[in-house]
Amino acid sequence: MPLRAPGDQVLVVRLGESLHAIPVGAVEEILPALPVERVAQCPAFVRGVVYVRGHLIPVLDLAERLGIADHMRPAEPHIVCLRWSSRLVGVEVDEALDLMQLPEVQGLSTQFLGVPDGMIQSIVERGGQIIRLLNPARLVAPDEAPGLAKMPTRA
Repeated sequence: MPLRAPGDQVLVVRLGESLHAIPVGAVEEILPALPVERVAQCPAFVRGVVYVRGHLIPVLDLAERLGIADHMRPAEPHIVCLRWSSRLVGVEVDEALDLMQLPEVQGLSTQFLGVPDGMIQSIVERGGQIIRLLNPARLVAPDEAPGLAKMPTRA
C-alpha cells in the first residue's frame, strides 16, 4: 500500500502510550473484547482466532507484531478487523480512539528515518502527539504466518 496522502481519513488506535493510525479504507469493523481462542504453534504475534457471526477470524497482537516491549494488554482490548486481500484479519489494540484526517503537512517517512519499508509507513504529528501510520498490507507477512494466507474468506 502506498504512503497515504495528506487529508486521508484514518482510525487512531492506542497501544500503551503510543498512538497508531490505520487507513479507514482497510478497516472492516471494530469489535469489542471477545474471547480469543489460542492456536498451537502459531507465531508469537498471532493471538489466536475469534468466532464472529459464523466466521473464524485470526487475531494478531499488534503490540507484539510491532515489537513494543513491555506492553501490558488491557482487560478488554478492542479488535480492529482489517480487510487483507479477500480475508479479514483482526488486530488487537488497547483501544480504538477516533477517526481523523491526516494533517496536510506530510509526516516523516520511515525511509527518511532509515527504517526499511515495513509495518509503519510514516510518522505524523497532530496536536502535539506523535502518530505512527501503519501499513495494513505489511502487518501480515505470508512468509511469517503462511497459515493466515490459507484461512477461508468471509463473505
